[in-house]
Amino acid sequence: MDLLALILSILALVGISVGGLLLRSYLPAYASEKGKNTASKEDLAHLTAIVEEVKSLHIAETERIKAGLLREGQVLERRRLVYEEMCGSLRVFQAGHGGSLEAKERFHASHAAAWLWSTDSVLNALNQFIEIQVKHTAAPGSVDQLKMKNAYSAVILAMRKDAGFPLTTLSESDFKFVQF
Repeated sequence: MDLLALILSILALVGISVGGLLLRSYLPAYASEKGKNTASKEDLAHLTAIVEEVKSLHIAETERIKAGLLREGQVLERRRLVYEEMCGSLRVFQAGHGGSLEAKERFHASHAAAWLWSTDSVLNALNQFIEIQVKHTAAPGSVDQLKMKNAYSAVILAMRKDAGFPLTTLSESDFKFVQF
């Protein structure tokens, strides 16, 4: 029995020594790897949070830009409609197109809409044209016909530039008046 106890004690001692050696070499490596994995998971979570934050900012900025472009597009479309109406109503000032009450009311309505939707450059050209028309009405013949035509053409050209053709190379003299 003593021999058996001695052998068991030696085997236990050898087992504990082998186990201790294994744990001594394996446990630090395991703990080190486990620590690296935990650190990587934390870093990954932090990086994912940063990426998601940047992504949400990017999405918000993209939506803001889209909304701005949509709004600008709607304003430009409305402006184009106003300019089309203004072009038609300006005919009231051309000889042979009549100055009926309906034509005058159409001009006043489009003039009011132009003041709402037009840019300053269009309104300045329109104001100059109207001033020339007022002078001409007050004293017929006091304003040269070419000056009146150029003022009319300047309004049309300003609207053209504002309606999407800012780099147009046309000038007031390129506008041709047709009379039947």
